[in-house]
Amino acid sequence: AHNRMRRLATALLMVMLAVLVLTNVFISVHPSVGYVRAFAEAAVVGALADWFAITALFRQPLGLPIPHTAIIPRNKDRIGESLGRFVESNFVSPEVVAAKLARVDLSGKLATWLSEQGRTDLLADYVTRLIPELLDSVDERHVQHFVSAGLLEKAARIDLGPLLGEAVMLLTAEKRHQRLLDKLLREADEYVTANESRIRQRVRENTAWFWQRLSMDEKVGESVVAALREVVAEIARDPAHPLRLRLDAAIGRLASDLATSPKYREQVAAHTRKLLAHPALGDYADGVWRDLRNGMREDIDSEESAIRAWMRSLIQSGTDTVLEDRGLRERLNNWMREVLVEAVQSHQRDVGRLIADTVREWDTETVTRRIERQVGEDLQYIRINGTLIGGLAGLTIYTIAH
Repeated sequence: AHNRMRRLATALLMVMLAVLVLTNVFISVHPSVGYVRAFAEAAVVGALADWFAITALFRQPLGLPIPHTAIIPRNKDRIGESLGRFVESNFVSPEVVAAKLARVDLSGKLATWLSEQGRTDLLADYVTRLIPELLDSVDERHVQHFVSAGLLEKAARIDLGPLLGEAVMLLTAEKRHQRLLDKLLREADEYVTANESRIRQRVRENTAWFWQRLSMDEKVGESVVAALREVVAEIARDPAHPLRLRLDAAIGRLASDLATSPKYREQVAAHTRKLLAHPALGDYADGVWRDLRNGMREDIDSEESAIRAWMRSLIQSGTDTVLEDRGLRERLNNWMREVLVEAVQSHQRDVGRLIADTVREWDTETVTRRIERQVGEDLQYIRINGTLIGGLAGLTIYTIAH
């Protein structure tokens, strides 16, 4: 389009020149020829003036080193800097961006876009596919260092005595230890019943032959079994049995000692350090990490991936919540605006420098060609208009003069 309009403007100039030559030849034929010559003469002047002005923007007319020509090539860097400042001040300033964002429901639009058919699945699939890459990017040595130097060292510095004491107190607060004892008593009774013959056999083996001759070993065995079951039943029936009371007292002392006794607390700390320093614990942590990584990768590779389904459900429920909760949407909008405005403010000057540096790196011919391609068609219209308006101006002056 630019070349076509340039050819049209040049052709119009040539036509006006031809008319000017012809009217000079036939000026004496008729008085009206003078009006045509006046139009053509002024049109040629106007066309040449506009051609010179437009050409001077991009290059030296006819290659002549005329001052103040080739304006764009000579001022390329300054144009880039000015363009950068213009964009920086009028397009990416915090005030402009904040004003634009204030009229946009960012979270609502995002949630609506995500809720449309298939997009939730696409996003869930994309995020899920990133997980193996993220896992592969993690160096196992860093995981080992994190576990050993991070978690284990911090755990070793924790004073577990008071925590264990509190845990023991919580255990006794609702008589959980007594319920545990009841369960142990039931297990003991079931064990005695199930192993009655073995108990009789052991009694027989440890009874002298004299008593065996009198069949006293059978009676002793029956008495032992009955005594064991009676003791178990007695403890189970009596909430105030001395054994239960001693258990309460022992657990109470243990809780108090764990919380207050320096000796107990030091023992707990020593055992904790010994446990955490054991190589097997580090190996176990490494194994857990490898199993977790391999398990997640296998799940993601499967058609019925639980992680992908969970991600899809999470995104769907999140978009539904955002669309239904206006207050949440407004809070998200405020947060997103703050983040975007802060990002714009942090990189505002970078945008201007990017534009200026990009234009500076272009060679002069590239800049000239790109600008001329963008505005060249309109500039050729200026040449055409200059030709016609110049001609009309000349015709008007000639008419008034005659």
